[in-house]
Amino acid sequence: MSPRHLLALLLLALSCSSFAQTVLSVRGSILDPTGAAIPGATVRLETTAGVLASQSESDAKGNFTLNNLSPGNYSLIVPTYSGFAAYTAPLHLTTSIANVKITLFTQSINQEVNVDDTNQSLSTDSSANKDTVSVSGDDLRKIPVFDQDIVATLTPFLDSSAGSSGGTTIIVDGVEMKSVGVSASAIQEVRINNDPYSAEFTRPGRGRIEITTKPGSPIFHGEANFIFRDAIFNAKNYFSPVRPPETRRIYEGHIGGPVGRDGHTSFIASASYRQQDTASVVNAIGPNGVISENVLTPNRNSQYSMRVTHDFSPNHRLSVGYNYEGSTSTNAGVGGITLPEAGYNLNSREDDAIFNDRLILTPNLINQLLVTFEKDEDVTKSVTDAPSIQVSGSFIGGGAQADIARTENTIHVNEILTWSRGKHYLRVGVQLPQFSRRAVDDHTNRLGTVKFASLTNYAANTPYVFTAQQGSGRALYWINELGSFIQDQIKLTPHLQASLGLRYDWQTFLPDNNNFSPRISLAYAPGKGKTIFRTGTGFFYDRTGGDFPATVKLHDGVVLHSIQIQNPTFPIPPNFDFSNVPTNLARFDAHVRTPYAIQYSVGVERQIHKTITVTAAYRGQVGVKSFRSRDANAPILPPDPILSANYPRPNLNYGQIQQIESGGRNLLNALDLSFRGQAGRWFSGQAQYTFSRFENNTGGINAFPQNQYNPNDEWGRADQDRRQRFNLIGNINPDHWLSLGLIATLYTGTPYTETTGNDDFHTGLGNARPAGVGRNTLKAGGVASLDLIYDHDFRLTRETGDKAKFLSAGVSAFNVLNHANFTSYIGSLNSSLFEHPTAALAGRQLQFSIGYSF
Repeated sequence: MSPRHLLALLLLALSCSSFAQTVLSVRGSILDPTGAAIPGATVRLETTAGVLASQSESDAKGNFTLNNLSPGNYSLIVPTYSGFAAYTAPLHLTTSIANVKITLFTQSINQEVNVDDTNQSLSTDSSANKDTVSVSGDDLRKIPVFDQDIVATLTPFLDSSAGSSGGTTIIVDGVEMKSVGVSASAIQEVRINNDPYSAEFTRPGRGRIEITTKPGSPIFHGEANFIFRDAIFNAKNYFSPVRPPETRRIYEGHIGGPVGRDGHTSFIASASYRQQDTASVVNAIGPNGVISENVLTPNRNSQYSMRVTHDFSPNHRLSVGYNYEGSTSTNAGVGGITLPEAGYNLNSREDDAIFNDRLILTPNLINQLLVTFEKDEDVTKSVTDAPSIQVSGSFIGGGAQADIARTENTIHVNEILTWSRGKHYLRVGVQLPQFSRRAVDDHTNRLGTVKFASLTNYAANTPYVFTAQQGSGRALYWINELGSFIQDQIKLTPHLQASLGLRYDWQTFLPDNNNFSPRISLAYAPGKGKTIFRTGTGFFYDRTGGDFPATVKLHDGVVLHSIQIQNPTFPIPPNFDFSNVPTNLARFDAHVRTPYAIQYSVGVERQIHKTITVTAAYRGQVGVKSFRSRDANAPILPPDPILSANYPRPNLNYGQIQQIESGGRNLLNALDLSFRGQAGRWFSGQAQYTFSRFENNTGGINAFPQNQYNPNDEWGRADQDRRQRFNLIGNINPDHWLSLGLIATLYTGTPYTETTGNDDFHTGLGNARPAGVGRNTLKAGGVASLDLIYDHDFRLTRETGDKAKFLSAGVSAFNVLNHANFTSYIGSLNSSLFEHPTAALAGRQLQFSIGYSF
């Protein structure tokens, strides 16, 4: 063979070898502990011998890229920068990766991590539990979100047993808020069940939604979206006589960029406007038969937000923001057995001023102060000015009698100190969840409410109770809450980490001052770290919930004179004077205490593939001193009471005395299974399945037992109990032009109670059950829904990275299979609708979107 041929073969072999060699890349982002991007930080990748393999610098969004890498073992290094300590983590590179997230703290914490293309490696960190539901802002664009309502979309992943009396806890940028406060495109990340036993929060992981909003940017970036739906593309609701003319238009977006030229100040602003002409379906039984009609329920919502961030120095950052949200709703409350005349209109407004100050005091000590000033105004006005007529299980008509106005002026404060050294990561905080001055003008039920046991009683003019109230209705009061916590995450060994925390909570209206909540969690990773065992337990104290203290302030016998007359003459005389009728009262029991729950769990996480992790866990909860109401002045009945007779109350000076007690309890046993990661090229996402049993003997702070002198005889399934729940969120065929985002839900039904429809206990409550029948023994139908989205980005420029511009278009389909999901079942034996639903969730609906981002 000639030298020329030999040289050609050698060059060919080298060429083939170079093409066969795998060239990889690593992409990710650098964030501070608050989730804000850190631009300008150096990122190095070194071999185990200390040789530099690649180096990059984070851009304005904190993103970085390391190119031209070979498979192998490396060290991922971020040197000390802008007051943040250095970061070092081993990296086992087998394929290109695209979502490494580096959080810089005040001191380096070495972590063993296995990084791959979907970052499904395991960690013993208490906030790295793999049954966390985590959705980034980019992911939110790839899944079907109904009406751009992020909270409602992810609420199915919560567990009602972990919630508080006030409902779901929403944490926005570390502060507990009533709403998100920014448009959907301005959200950076949403998490559920992150660090379930964290002492920083009042509720367990499955009882809160943590939302991080996007920070400002040194480079101009923005997004604008238009979302619309029209009835012409929708299926008819199951109970709707005809398809109503519904339309929805949503305009939303955000923009962020620098202020000035020094690079120290940035801003982000967001806005949204919702124009929704919706309809509700009435499905009731009236004196003349079935009532079936569509009722238009238009509503409008406007939201604006603005935040400016300034870096006084590398160690001091201050953000100042303002949020506004205003909404109006017409014919609210209508639907099912509630007739159009019994609707009401809503007007609300919320203004928030937000201050966020982060100060790096020393290389291992950070102080963060968050203060929010919130002002709320809510006005409710009845559509019809008439007495309310309610026939058990048949219809609700007349006026809503719901006129009320509320104002709130609230301060929220979070002061958190973070210190790290060696094996310890310590957080200490003082919180004012709310320091609130409130006013209420209550003009509800001024014309009275008349209740009938059945249509037969309605035709015979024989109601079982009449209620009404008069008086100024004006009350001023304070609702204050105080919290503090300390939590230490300790790396005991390379395979074992512990989190120890203690929290204290206090609130007005409840007399106990010893509400200390110890919390602990452990994570152990034997062997090579492919399996992690987790266990934890903690105490969680509840609150009074909503604005229930207003009820006590108003119904003290002075501000409002509220009356209840059993078996009254009907019709009620037009100018009936009930000033001589004994007044009702609402009060806290002298022995009331703050309810609390003890939650505990044990589980295992397993990385079964480099892109897949699965988890299995048992979760239990014992609730103690749960809130309930009881009529402390209920009539004491003879052995065989006559239904139409009136029996005296023990204290003749008063009518009903609603006494709030803490004598309830609850019990939860649950098995949680979850999947997270990418299954080949066909699916990427998260799935959760829960098999549980949730029981209690109270329906909440405003729920009465049937027998006021035997309140513990209410044990049964909890109102929210669903034996089986399955949720799936993700993408089919991800990173392909034909990729579908999907959300699937499959639930068994909740229980409801069978009642006689009569006022057998003569309390005016009408909640008596047949003899021998327990609470919540009937079962509603389940829920099954599949939502899909196809969304595609069209590149408008040749630039990549920060300079890229896109036009996006998408179509979403909700309840694709048009499955009838029934709600609002009737449990009254006196109703012809007994055991039948009176409402259904929406049928199949299409939603179209178009957007522009730069």
